[in-house]
Amino acid sequence: MASKHTAIEPLRAWDGAVPLLMSLAVLLMIASELLRYGLHAHHVNDLADHIAQLLMFGQIPIMFWFAAPGSRRVRQILPTLALQLALWAITFALAVMLT
Repeated sequence: MASKHTAIEPLRAWDGAVPLLMSLAVLLMIASELLRYGLHAHHVNDLADHIAQLLMFGQIPIMFWFAAPGSRRVRQILPTLALQLALWAITFALAVMLT
């Protein structure tokens, strides 16, 4: 008996959830930086920046893997992919704005 596909199913797959978690981790890093130093603090290139860069650019191959054609239907993965791309863009824009 085949199971019914739900809208939440792509989020349960590792390649659907990991980029979201990576973006959220970077957003938390940015929020902590803002709380600690404010908007106009002098930015220092430190370990947190390198970790954030790895998290941001490490998402790209995972998102491509998630979007690769396979047994999934486009209509099913499109909301998750849109959320992944939106979080990535927001995080990248905030990081650029703060540098």
